[in-house]
Amino acid sequence: MEKTTVLARIRLTMDLSQETIAWLQNYPQSWIAREQGSAFLSEFGGTWTESIIPVLNQEVQEYFARLDIPRDFMPFVQRGETYRGSWVMEAAVVMASTVGTAYTILKGASELPKIADGLTDLKGRMLKKIKPLLDRRVSETLSQQVSNAIHPLQLSSPPKNPTIMDLVIDARPLRSLTPAKLKHHKIHLSVGISRETFTLENLGEDTLHDVQIGLFKSESQQHYWNYQESYMGHFPIASGRQTIAKELDEFKDQYGSKFDLSDGKAVHVDCWISDSHGIYLFHFYLEKE
Repeated sequence: MEKTTVLARIRLTMDLSQETIAWLQNYPQSWIAREQGSAFLSEFGGTWTESIIPVLNQEVQEYFARLDIPRDFMPFVQRGETYRGSWVMEAAVVMASTVGTAYTILKGASELPKIADGLTDLKGRMLKKIKPLLDRRVSETLSQQVSNAIHPLQLSSPPKNPTIMDLVIDARPLRSLTPAKLKHHKIHLSVGISRETFTLENLGEDTLHDVQIGLFKSESQQHYWNYQESYMGHFPIASGRQTIAKELDEFKDQYGSKFDLSDGKAVHVDCWISDSHGIYLFHFYLEKE
């Protein structure tokens, strides 16, 4: 299991512009007009994500390359969850290392607050590249979906700039890196899973930050785990003594498929739990129903 350290959180929010929402009303018979276009944004979330992640990753790696970070420890962008309504995509800037190693490498390159400020300042460069790229993809997809259901003579082109978006880079995890975290850490967790629900209880008093969940299922017991191959979920904060839950279908793999145990078959389920300090693995066996 490869350890990673979160350096920053990225959150991109995308909505259709009011002009685009008005354009959708020309096609009330098309499904894309439902919910003022939010169903459309969610349906093609995988398309938007595939366009965004390479841009984010390129900007992040070019930034850290200028700091002469070794290639083996080059930070990269790890995709997270997406949400409906305004289409929201979460991602993280991570380094394949322990917290202590990340601190040592980055501290050797520059002061951590200065690195964090530079990372946050990438927002403008990222949006400058992502906005026209997504505007084009959204416009093309809108046109295609309408043309599938509407007579060509009734078609009109979507607005030139169909989206509005915002991007936030939260580099507080990077600012808080400290070698002191190498010296002491304790964890008290209770994890439960059924065929419908996952629960996580923080039994301690300390707050857990950046809790990443990865679910694996297999007919036989596993001995190798790669988070990117799991069905992923995320809790930004788990306060002391707090119990939080997610429906299993909220966990999705990198292709957008949902975690599903509803077939009733006997199955091994492994739960990967990681926070800003470490990685923990819980194993369950669900008998055949």
